[in-house]
Amino acid sequence: MTGASMLALRMKRAVHLLAACAGPALLAAAAPAPGPHPDGPCAVAAADGGRLVVACERSRRVQVIDAARGTVVRSVALPAPPGGLAVRGATAYVSAAEPAGRVLAVDLDSGAVREGVAAGHMPGAMAVSPDGSTLCVANRFENRVRIVDLASGAQRLVDVVREPVALAVSPDGVRLFVANHLPEVGPFLDDEFPEIAAEVSVVDLRAGRVTASVELPNGSQGLRGLAVSPDGRHVAVTHVLSLYTVPAWRIDRGAMNRNAVSLLDAAAGRWAATVILDDPDRGAANPWAVAFDGDGRRLLVTHAGTHELSIVDVPALLARLAAGPRRTGLPDDWAPALLEGIRTRVPLPLNGPRALAERDGVVHVAGFFSGSLVRVDLRGRGPSVAVLPGSAAPAPSPAWAGEQCFHDATLCRGRWQSCASCHPDGRSDALYWDLLNDGVGNTKNTKSLLLSADTPPVMWRGVRDDAGMAVRAGIRHIQFVEPDPGQVAAIEAYLRAMRPVPSPALDASRAGRLATNDASCVRCHEPGAAVGGLTDTARRGKALFMGRAGCVACHPPPLYTNRKTVDPGLGSGVAYDVPSLIEAWRTAPYLHGGDALTLRETITDFNPLQVRGRTADLAPGDLDDLLEFLRSL
Repeated sequence: MTGASMLALRMKRAVHLLAACAGPALLAAAAPAPGPHPDGPCAVAAADGGRLVVACERSRRVQVIDAARGTVVRSVALPAPPGGLAVRGATAYVSAAEPAGRVLAVDLDSGAVREGVAAGHMPGAMAVSPDGSTLCVANRFENRVRIVDLASGAQRLVDVVREPVALAVSPDGVRLFVANHLPEVGPFLDDEFPEIAAEVSVVDLRAGRVTASVELPNGSQGLRGLAVSPDGRHVAVTHVLSLYTVPAWRIDRGAMNRNAVSLLDAAAGRWAATVILDDPDRGAANPWAVAFDGDGRRLLVTHAGTHELSIVDVPALLARLAAGPRRTGLPDDWAPALLEGIRTRVPLPLNGPRALAERDGVVHVAGFFSGSLVRVDLRGRGPSVAVLPGSAAPAPSPAWAGEQCFHDATLCRGRWQSCASCHPDGRSDALYWDLLNDGVGNTKNTKSLLLSADTPPVMWRGVRDDAGMAVRAGIRHIQFVEPDPGQVAAIEAYLRAMRPVPSPALDASRAGRLATNDASCVRCHEPGAAVGGLTDTARRGKALFMGRAGCVACHPPPLYTNRKTVDPGLGSGVAYDVPSLIEAWRTAPYLHGGDALTLRETITDFNPLQVRGRTADLAPGDLDDLLEFLRSL
């Protein structure tokens, strides 16, 4: 194929955005991850000159598209997966999501790629100030945001709550709003009615500090998208609202998970309302991208689990909220009529809409799994939908198909939730659940599914012999449908293909690219992927782990579990699955009941019988070394 290629199209789920011939670039591009799969568009932005910019996570490209024709004007290869995208004039800023991350500047006119500032560990979401002077970058796994002066390159680091995944700057350029993906958690057993909720951080860009942290209603988790209204008065943030405090014995009317957008009072820096996006008899699972249209009269929300776009009349919504009590979506104030008549649910002919861009009454939505791009025109009496032209691509790999099933709520009864509703990115929602698939009355914190296919048995009590059995039980008892064998096999393939994120505790300056194909390494690390090295402190900790502390007895490398069920020494006499320690740095709280809030507590305060390492006699410095190694896994 010569010249500009076309955006990929297939109305079915196996389509992908076809890569075009690359424009000139100043940086060498790393090879994409192996296996056929769609490009995985993760961000879309409108640019000057009637262009769209699409960042493709899996193929590591930026596509520049003629919005009117839907043709790819330019396809630019990147040296790393893009973590985020921000456009200013003819420049697209793209974060390169690697351990030693950086911001790349892509010239939209020529396709030239210029390496910008260093941006810390795995930089992700970005936002640029209205005057173009400041770039804000989220370091999700460092729990911080960096504020970059684009003229001087000077940076300020601001600590936020937990896993910042979306950023938006106020129209006056004074405040930065940060969506924290997961909640910080408190001791579950200390409170009969715990309050666990994710928060939105408010940062003063002039002072470089957090001025407010706005907590959402109890059970809010899985924040994904965030937007500020054009008048600067309102902030909208999408999330899941989990009813985790009651046994999960039913799913209708969102009895487990509801799907919501919360509104904040931007000036006051406080929560204003939470609006449930589900209908009483049909879920609107996994709300993701959110935006206000140009005049702020419409709120646009993509539903990545049900492949829809919600269009909400903002003035009518605000009037209804002002006329009645604030809606939090909790069981005692379910308000099915709140959006009736003022919201349109638009089915989209794509799969996994995670990104949107609006300009002049036209919305473009990209499907992460289908790779296709859809235009929704809001200028008529009702929204009209058109799929931009493209060409088909090879069928995706089994793991990609399984990842798609994992995130697809149309496979669930009532479309209320997908597997990803409780396991975002295949990990934990940081909540405590009492699930039917292993009995009632034994609340446990949500387990990460990383390496679950390689470390049987599965579930905290080890009640499933392998991941396939666990997937079947989960579909039956959590999605309330009978599992399809092909769906189970695909999801198991996805779980087996999951790879850990390199820890922010690793020394990125020692990073290299994994050259081995040894099976014990490839299970956890993709060949060719950037990896960091252990710090000197972590090396000392590793020696303790393997020796005097005795941790290796239950957590031997390379998977850091002995795949057994063991009494954790908390007095119950019940055996629980020994989890892998890989990515333990991101999965708080710890232990099956979430009793320990930190890794330190796990091996000290909640280790009275010294079952989880012989740590009681370690000197404070040795304990610090051991913890540094654990955080590096």
